[in-house]
Amino acid sequence: MNPSFRVDAEFKALIPPLSTEEYDQLEANILAEGCRDALVVWNSLLLDGHNRFAICQKHDLPFATTALEFADRQSAFNWIINNQLGRRNLHPDQASYLRGKRYNAEKQAQGGTGANQHVQSSQNDNSAKTHERL
Repeated sequence: MNPSFRVDAEFKALIPPLSTEEYDQLEANILAEGCRDALVVWNSLLLDGHNRFAICQKHDLPFATTALEFADRQSAFNWIINNQLGRRNLHPDQASYLRGKRYNAEKQAQGGTGANQHVQSSQNDNSAKTHERL
């Protein structure tokens, strides 16, 4: 089965790894019930479902995909982080790491740090600081 999308290393790195027990349970569930949840893709890149995809590939199982639309890569990046933060099994350290990644990305998108920070934010008509927006 040759997917119509590819795995992006930066996007995949945002997904905290499952423990061995979690992965084994997911694999057992997929083998018993099939891949119930669609993999999420954007612009031919996998955003969500990396573990399900690996399991389906390993066992040559079919899977569905759903496509999302985003204005740019940064928006897709932010969606992955928000999606991961909404998961119940995320360890507090993992959640903190993802919030930090989002903070850094937002800060960079707003013009970085230093003297240009205020100028850049006023040009965007968004005077809230990064930590206030998030």
